[in-house]
Amino acid sequence: MTVDPARTNDGAGKLRILEINTSLFRVAAPDQTDFHWAARKPDGQLKRLFGPAAFFRALKKLRSGGYDLVVVDGAPLPAWHPRTWLTALRDYHIRAPQALFAIAAARLLHHFHSVPVAVIDVNDSFGIGRHNFGLIDRCHSYFKRELTADRWQVFFKSSHWDLPGRRWRSQKSAQRRMAKLKPIHLGYPSQPTIEPTTEKTSDVFFAGDLWPNSTVRTDGIKELLALRDEGYVIDVPDQPLDRKAFHQRLAAARLAWSPMGYGWDCYRHYESSELGTVPLMNYPTILQHRPFREGEHCFYYSVEPGGLSRAVRAALKDPARLAEMAIEARAYTLTHHTARARAEYVVATVLGKKLDGSLAGAE
Repeated sequence: MTVDPARTNDGAGKLRILEINTSLFRVAAPDQTDFHWAARKPDGQLKRLFGPAAFFRALKKLRSGGYDLVVVDGAPLPAWHPRTWLTALRDYHIRAPQALFAIAAARLLHHFHSVPVAVIDVNDSFGIGRHNFGLIDRCHSYFKRELTADRWQVFFKSSHWDLPGRRWRSQKSAQRRMAKLKPIHLGYPSQPTIEPTTEKTSDVFFAGDLWPNSTVRTDGIKELLALRDEGYVIDVPDQPLDRKAFHQRLAAARLAWSPMGYGWDCYRHYESSELGTVPLMNYPTILQHRPFREGEHCFYYSVEPGGLSRAVRAALKDPARLAEMAIEARAYTLTHHTARARAEYVVATVLGKKLDGSLAGAE
């Protein structure tokens, strides 16, 4: 068995990661990560496509002890689904055969090695399809963004014909799968284009899809715009903004309305707090890891009529406290919701270590 040269004689040293599709470790620890792409759409990763040569190189390294952890995505569709291969044929063009191989290889790989596997599922859906059950059984932990408050509900109409009931929940196989489910946040994938500012020119900022996105948004926007008649400065752009202008107006607001879209977790929660603006979110529908705390980092509101308006009025009553919260929210995000922090959370959960190879929790 070969020994990784980055490791010391006692086995300590930086962890080595094989990552397929998720991109978290590629961003958080690029010098420790071998990244490959094996999804049904190219997404600009053609040079990293998990073709036959890459597959056999990765397999050889896995079997020789060259990796400490394998990180893969929880694909929304099975490799054999017609929509998977039709999309690949359409979007990869002449590289479609290599792409189809990559999609299948990414799922077959785990039958041929014993390295711990972590699955990161950041899909909008709260469900987990039946095609991922084998992956749950194989992995150490399945990290899910939209992890329902009652974790059993992720198996709605996949492992059970309806909502899993008492008899189904009593099955040992179902309990083993449920026990592997862990929450994970989206965080914010890249640095904002500007620095935070204490110069605030609006009370609430919102820019995002409305119809036909989420009823939380389409219902809430009416209340938000109605607050203008009460004298509040509500900044809702009437046309798309470029990234820098978007960040400037987001940073210049006291509150950022961040309602759920297709899922509850949203980049805006973390993007706004990193820019020194307090996020205002509807009450969570999911189980979270390191959630923002009400009145300390954020405000939550009820989606029933009047809930958003009451939350905005209450939050803006104390501008000094709001400014303090913005500082606390930014510090909390930079500590717990960066790509590096989320990657450390994954490896600590699966391996009990930090990315540098030291024991998690050790000073």
